[in-house]
Amino acid sequence: MGPWTGVVLPLTEPGSDDLNSSLPAHLHPVAGRPLVWHTVRAVASLVPAPERVVVVMDPHASSADLFADLPGRVEVAAPGEETPSEGRALRVHAAAPCAGPAFQRLLDAGISACAVDGAGRPVAFYDDGEGTSAADRSDPDASFVATRADLARAGAAIRDGLVQKLMEGGVTFLLPQSVLVDVDVGIGRDTIVYPGVVLEGRTTIGAETVVGPCCRIVNSWVGSGVELKGFNYLSHTSIRNRAILEPHVRRGFD
Repeated sequence: MGPWTGVVLPLTEPGSDDLNSSLPAHLHPVAGRPLVWHTVRAVASLVPAPERVVVVMDPHASSADLFADLPGRVEVAAPGEETPSEGRALRVHAAAPCAGPAFQRLLDAGISACAVDGAGRPVAFYDDGEGTSAADRSDPDASFVATRADLARAGAAIRDGLVQKLMEGGVTFLLPQSVLVDVDVGIGRDTIVYPGVVLEGRTTIGAETVVGPCCRIVNSWVGSGVELKGFNYLSHTSIRNRAILEPHVRRGFD
């Protein structure tokens, strides 16, 4: 196929879904980033990659800087600004962070088609640029966040992906489904993470460290060979190599 453009659109307004929130669905945070960031990453990671991704959202709510760490060219356009109307384009729901497989299938098919969820709601539309009529294609991976239950499921799926990547890098999670890990967290090889651990923001943990049960670490640097015995709270601080923190010790500041 030829060049194509990704367009990420907020298809719902606050109050029009079942989140019961004043915040638009696509701006709800998961793993340290808003849902729209995860959706843009899914679009930017498709094969072949888009020439560019246009994110249509209030410029006061975000900017292109939010997506600076994603591959490719990402632009932010205000609602109402012109979006690509000619050529191949994939338009997707901004609150669909886990619909990447459905996006890829639309792209692979190469014909104008709309991916809909089980209720027949549109999640993504591929325009082949030839002006052909589109058909609805029900896809089990076509989903977006419209309820708090959806938000929890999306968060769990994203968490599972982040944890899997860390485990492939040599990290041991004793109970992976019990932890929370943000996108910008880095952990060294042969570190052990106990159940109930929360790792937030730009947190880095060295190699051969033990993070005991129910620790919460926020925007901190933890060295190698460290032992956190459990229920520790670290925020915006550094812990030297081979240090030992007794249970319930707090370090840093909020």
